[in-house]
Amino acid sequence: MNDGDYARDVRAQLRTRCLNLQTKEAFLGLPEAHERPFPHDEGIFWCDRTSECLGPDGEEVCVKACAKPGRSCYEPPVQL
Repeated sequence: MNDGDYARDVRAQLRTRCLNLQTKEAFLGLPEAHERPFPHDEGIFWCDRTSECLGPDGEEVCVKACAKPGRSCYEPPVQL
């Protein structure tokens, strides 16, 4: 991964993922261009509406699953 790719990837994910998707990484702030990815392959995610690892629709909560506008509980991010 080139310098800056990780920061770009995180910012790209934030443009599509559901507002209710939460992760501890979110409390660390956005990565700088020189930072390396979080050392673990998968983070721990939960839904802000259910406070669990399953969304209100009973499906898994993760980056890929919570970036689908067709999901019944999906709330798009605010576009500025």
